[in-house]
Amino acid sequence: MQERIEAIADILHLTHQQNFGVAVKNIGIDVLSTANNHSMDKGSSGVISTLDALDEIGIDHTGTYRSEEEQNTILVKEVNGIRIAFLAFTYGTNGIPVPEGKEYLVNLIDEDLILEQINLAKEQNVDVICASMHWGVEYVQKQNSEQERLANLLFENGVDIIIGNHPHVVEPMEKRTITLADGTEKEVFVVYALRKFHIRTS
Repeated sequence: MQERIEAIADILHLTHQQNFGVAVKNIGIDVLSTANNHSMDKGSSGVISTLDALDEIGIDHTGTYRSEEEQNTILVKEVNGIRIAFLAFTYGTNGIPVPEGKEYLVNLIDEDLILEQINLAKEQNVDVICASMHWGVEYVQKQNSEQERLANLLFENGVDIIIGNHPHVVEPMEKRTITLADGTEKEVFVVYALRKFHIRTS
């Protein structure tokens, strides 16, 4: 079974050349989530080289990290006077284990980690917290109960916007008003999946 998993993982490894990052920047994208099920396809060296390349190009990133210190440094961007914190998490890494002692390499969907990252974002005195969630089931056009549960967890603890992906198809989006534990209300927005933007394997 393990050999079969490794064979499948090898087939599904995805990589991009650095010029793809340049093209992304040239069309106006300046923040990327790097937390997804392919984050560990090339091991820890792949994580690090990806982040180094993005730094060289000038694209900010969140979701994978070179150190625990970097993981605990929340990405905050100020846009038209609004301070936005960006978080990112993935359901897994296609069975490729994250090396022991280097759990900081990729933010997995873990409730304790999620709450810790949200609290770190709040400490930055931000106006908006945006979470990118790599979740759901491929080619299913509606969110499942686990996505809904996680969305509620995120919203109830301070996240304002959730951008979901992974299913490769569009899933519903929703704007709603929630009541927090202190009785106050706030508007939140979730898009469960955006579909694919671009993919090329090599």
